[in-house]
Amino acid sequence: MLEVSQVQRDSTRAGQDDYRQAAVLVADDQESIMLLAEQMVHARIGCTVYTVQTGDEAVRQLEETPIDVLVTDMRMPGMHGLELIRHVRAHFPETGIIVITGYPEDFPYVDVVNAGADDFIRKPFPHGELEAKLIRLLRERQILRERAFAESKYRSLFELSAEGMVLLDGERHVILDANRSFHALLGVEADTLQGKLLADLLAASDRIRMEQWLLVCSRRGGGTIADIALAPQPGAPEMRMDITASFIDADIGRIVFLTFKDVTEKRQVEQQLADAAQRDSLTGLFNKRAFESRIAGALARAEKANKPVCLLMIDLDNFKQCNDTHGHQVGDRLLAEVGQVIRKSIRESIQDEGFRYGGDEFSVILHETTLDGGVLVAQRMQSEYDHVERHGTTLSIGIAECRGELTPEAFVRKADAALYQAKNSGRNAIRTA
Repeated sequence: MLEVSQVQRDSTRAGQDDYRQAAVLVADDQESIMLLAEQMVHARIGCTVYTVQTGDEAVRQLEETPIDVLVTDMRMPGMHGLELIRHVRAHFPETGIIVITGYPEDFPYVDVVNAGADDFIRKPFPHGELEAKLIRLLRERQILRERAFAESKYRSLFELSAEGMVLLDGERHVILDANRSFHALLGVEADTLQGKLLADLLAASDRIRMEQWLLVCSRRGGGTIADIALAPQPGAPEMRMDITASFIDADIGRIVFLTFKDVTEKRQVEQQLADAAQRDSLTGLFNKRAFESRIAGALARAEKANKPVCLLMIDLDNFKQCNDTHGHQVGDRLLAEVGQVIRKSIRESIQDEGFRYGGDEFSVILHETTLDGGVLVAQRMQSEYDHVERHGTTLSIGIAECRGELTPEAFVRKADAALYQAKNSGRNAIRTA
């Protein structure tokens, strides 16, 4: 077996690929053909060339050295012909195979290709034909290596990313692949998401929004959407996600690359801060700022549904005297007790809301409640407050009803007028407007 060292050319032709790192194995028992092929490959392509004269030597060389292309005769001592081609294809699948033969009738082109060869040349052959076919195969191998490297790099980045990543079918939005971080995020076993619809992982409230966003992104090529709720398992708490999409035209069709950033904790903190900004820390009720925004919403809701809404304005009678006599600690305790009484008396099921309006004044919004219903709630509050150590304080309550025809300011004035009547009637009273 003759091994020829790599010939380094001083330069490559402008516009040509450089194949000096490639390796070609020429197997032919005719030394003249073998040397001719070797010289041509050196002169025209410049890669490393190995030469052997039997099929068994070719197999040993392939076992010892990574070979890009095998150029082989079909009749040689030892393993040869279709048997050699099948063996090489089975054991060295990344090696290209070019067959050269002077017996095309014995080895038809179709049989040779079906056995695993990439190309076929008849003897005698012009130098240019072997050169062209070698360059084509070397270029294909180079592209395959580059693609494999890129896919390996992508796979590493994909799998090792701390953010959840998903590949979707661009048409049906079926999950093609998902990384380990996304499986961990959802608390499911690895490789259990392929073939599922993305919509099945979303909270029902966000499915239409997500579909519409993906449609817009498909036209733009990508985009970002905030605060999408994932609910992958029934009964599990929702997770809030910021999602980025990129649309990619791949060989298999259009795919969507999604990255998921878990913002659940961030949203919870934001909600807690927003809630704290609208809450009175002493009573736990909403504050006056919250009242001003929510009374308008309550009136709009009543008008749309054509249902009544009641507003209770509440004053803690004799509170200043209690504070002056017993001190601010007792006064603060009484304010907190009023907050507790209000929370016990309203209905969370239809989102009734209680507020500390300011100082010793409170208010309550009762949805879908008539004036008579408002009186019953007011009576319940006074009864609950009677069980508290009140230190001489009582509750005066004014009630107004509306179906959305009033402005927020007019509604408050109406309830305030009823409260004024309650206080002027001797306090610890309920009056309606």
